[in-house]
Amino acid sequence: MSVGLTLASSLLLPIALPNEFLPWGATLPGLVALVPVLVAVYRVPTRRTASRLGLLFGVLSTAIANYWLAFFGEFSVWTIGGTILVYAGYNYLLFGFLHVIAHGHDGTVPAIRPTDRPRRAMRPFWIAVAWTGYEYLKSVGFLGYPWGLVAYPLARWNSVAQIAEITGVWGLSFMAAYVNAAIADLVLCRAEGFGRRVTRSVAAHAVAAALLVAVAAGFGAWQLPRIRPSGERSMLLVQQNVDSWRPGRFADALLQAEDLTLRGIATADRPIDAVVWSETALRRTYSTADAYWTETPAPLPFRAFLDLIDVPLVTGAPMPAGPSGRDATNSVLVVSQRGELLGSYGKQQLVPFAESIPFWSVPAVQEFFRSVVGLYGTWVPGDNSRPLPLPLPEGDTLMIGTPICFEDAFGWVPRAMVRNGAEVLVNLTNNSWSRQDSAQTQHFVAARLRTIELRTTLVRSTNSGLSAVVDATGRTTDSLPMFVGTSKRVDVPVYPSRWTLYRAWGDWLGILAAITVLLRVAAGGIRARRR
Repeated sequence: MSVGLTLASSLLLPIALPNEFLPWGATLPGLVALVPVLVAVYRVPTRRTASRLGLLFGVLSTAIANYWLAFFGEFSVWTIGGTILVYAGYNYLLFGFLHVIAHGHDGTVPAIRPTDRPRRAMRPFWIAVAWTGYEYLKSVGFLGYPWGLVAYPLARWNSVAQIAEITGVWGLSFMAAYVNAAIADLVLCRAEGFGRRVTRSVAAHAVAAALLVAVAAGFGAWQLPRIRPSGERSMLLVQQNVDSWRPGRFADALLQAEDLTLRGIATADRPIDAVVWSETALRRTYSTADAYWTETPAPLPFRAFLDLIDVPLVTGAPMPAGPSGRDATNSVLVVSQRGELLGSYGKQQLVPFAESIPFWSVPAVQEFFRSVVGLYGTWVPGDNSRPLPLPLPEGDTLMIGTPICFEDAFGWVPRAMVRNGAEVLVNLTNNSWSRQDSAQTQHFVAARLRTIELRTTLVRSTNSGLSAVVDATGRTTDSLPMFVGTSKRVDVPVYPSRWTLYRAWGDWLGILAAITVLLRVAAGGIRARRR
């Protein structure tokens, strides 16, 4: 029975997240996805058994929701295999802790008995705190991976999602986990016939969870009409849809990007302020002194192309880093129509074991990853979050924050840019290797919440999708079809700087939940040693 319940949750959560059958996921399955496995954790007699259920849940839910990681080039076995292994371990630890919360400090008594006092039924709240702390901890640091959060299905309800300006994504995680935990207790209460006092307490949590969601929806409905832009800019998004793994095709890919750009400018219905390409659209370091750019690609050299478009270009390229200049950052550049490099930003949150490998300088480590994994180099992280200046035709300057690839799924990166003066966020991404729509939409739904947290427009210009403009309310105002080579002029609303609690305090709720969980673990350990 417990295994069957765990299997049910392992299927429900991926269904709630964006997938190939439900492109944007579904809210309702997200509000019950954890119910079966929580009931299983409540019923099993030992913490070890609960941990094993967590391991099973971690393996299956991760593999199903993130199956597109299997397309990550020649070393895909390491990307999807490593992710599954890590989340199996995370959930093994998490579910053991959930069992302790449900069963008392020593994990030996039934979770709730008919004679239990009402305080025992506080567990829906503590389960929600624990799950929120877990989702925060798994989303930060070197191994940070903010995919598959229970917050995302609930965030499809846009009025509820507006609470992110106060709590960040973690308020949505807490609400979703609280609803799941409350329903799980109701199911167990009905199945096992608890006493009246416990039943009332369980029902009270269900009502509290519903009220919490209703209050969040009410706040959003009140706030949405108040968010208004102060102006608008015009950008051309260029989506090359080039196979990122094919070597020796840089000149052809560059020529394709130029052609799409010129066609987009020719067909635009109004003047364009800037052209935006995708991550690493330039595969070679850019320098005004490098004659390569006056010769390549042969039909239309890059410098000549800049003269033709006569507006600044925002593009991705490697840039030299470190004292020797032999290392490189994965960067965003702003290049003027005269070919001048106006600024660059180096990616800070690197993909673990793909863009950044611990002890890479050790020859044995390099040899292993080159010969066994098939990875031949890494990036070094950037060292600042300064926005880049984008000159406008009338002589003004628009300051843009430029998170790269999955950095727009991490709240701290765009937050630092906005706090440093970014007026618009422009994300450059290359997910073309993934080959699946769900990989693109899962990334998008995570990134979308940055606009609400910071009340700032997000422009996403990608190689293959999902290229779009998301305004400060989380609404998609324009988009390009995925896995299609195309370009499109888009309107970009610019909002006045607006104070939000998230902008001021960052991930305070996630940190608070994580600290609470860690303190409870530490306290349980101390009590166990004393006994």
